[in-house]
Amino acid sequence: MRIAIAATGAVLFACGAAALAVGLGAFGAPADRPLLDPALARFAGERGWFLPVATGVAEIVALVGQLWLVVQARGVVHRWWPDVDPETRGRAAAAAEDLGRDARAMPGVGDVRVRLTGTADRPRLLVRITCAGDTLISEVYGELGAGPVERYRRAVGMPDLPVVVRFHMAVPRPGRRRRPHLEPA
Repeated sequence: MRIAIAATGAVLFACGAAALAVGLGAFGAPADRPLLDPALARFAGERGWFLPVATGVAEIVALVGQLWLVVQARGVVHRWWPDVDPETRGRAAAAAEDLGRDARAMPGVGDVRVRLTGTADRPRLLVRITCAGDTLISEVYGELGAGPVERYRRAVGMPDLPVVVRFHMAVPRPGRRRRPHLEPA
C-alpha cells in the first residue's frame, strides 16, 4: 500500500511541477498564455456552477488528505512514544531491561528489543528477538511467555497487556564474506 501511495504522490507532484513550469513559460510556451485550454475556459465561463463545484471538491480532497496525514502521524507518535503516564513509562523501562536480560539468557537468543507502544486505552508490548539459525523458536516462545513476559506485565501493572513477539534469524547474508578473526601475536 505504501508503494502505491508513494507512486501516486510522485505522479501528482510531477503533474504539479509541470503545470507550474508551463505557467512560468518553460517548454517554449509563452508565459502570458492561459493555463487552461480556451474551450475549457469558455465552458467554465458559461456555467456558473463549474468553478465553485470544482473548488469544493478540491477542498474536500485536501481536507481528507490532511486528516489522513494526522491519523498516520498519530500512529507513528504512539508507536515510538506510548500514551501512558510518566510513572508507568518509568516502570515499563525498568521492566523492559529485566525482560531483555532474561530473554538473552535463553539458549540461542542473541539480541532482544522491547518496546511499549500504543495508547492509554490500547497499549501493547512489542518484543523483537534475534535467534541463531538452529534455535527452537517454540521453546523460546514458551519460556518467554511463562516467565519474563508475565513478570513484565506484573511490573507494569497491566495483567492483560497484549504482546507481539517477532522472531528474526541471525543468518549470514549470502554474498558477504566474513573476515577471519586473527588472534594478536
